[in-house]
Amino acid sequence: MHRRHALTLGATAGLTTVAGCLTGMLDDSADNAVLEPPEAGVPSGVSYPTYGDPFPTFELEDPLAETTVDVDALEDALVATAFFASCPAECIPLMDSIAQVQRNAGERGLADGTRFLAVTFDPERDTADALRDHADMLDIDYEADNWHYLRPDGPEAATAVVDDELGVPFEREELGDDYEFIHIAVTFLVNPDGYVERAYRGEDPDSNRITDDLERLLDGLE
Repeated sequence: MHRRHALTLGATAGLTTVAGCLTGMLDDSADNAVLEPPEAGVPSGVSYPTYGDPFPTFELEDPLAETTVDVDALEDALVATAFFASCPAECIPLMDSIAQVQRNAGERGLADGTRFLAVTFDPERDTADALRDHADMLDIDYEADNWHYLRPDGPEAATAVVDDELGVPFEREELGDDYEFIHIAVTFLVNPDGYVERAYRGEDPDSNRITDDLERLLDGLE
């Protein structure tokens, strides 16, 4: 499933996405969801899937576990996001929040029913060693069965999965001999049937809120 959008870079390196309404009618979306609609409402005109939308399916390498993860074959709830490990700003609080949700899930007995997917859009630099260092920095338990760093096999594949499929736009910015990315931050909570329950926009999502929503989702499946 591909989502079209336009990306505009302003003079201050801002980033804006423009897209048609992808959420469809709320009544139709609700049929796919377990949770009630978010209190803030379901946004329209965003590039990424939201409440009741199907979550994209793809197969990517988990370089730390040395395996390939087929998202379509997973039968657990998903907490998923896109990032790059050397990000100096937005990705640090983003991934710190996801790491806290992983710890919360373990404390609340939710770990066995949940998978955490962290998709890098910088496969050139995000090698297995770089991802392992990233996990150690943020106290992520990458050896747990429920955590997967996912790495596309090159820049074009990263664009296809993260930008086109997940609807999370990013733009490479050259900085002399180095580069960074301008990007948005979105975290997805997905039910085991493959539909989005929540899309948390922002670089510092509330880990307790995500954990509470995850717990309500898993309780609603019983």
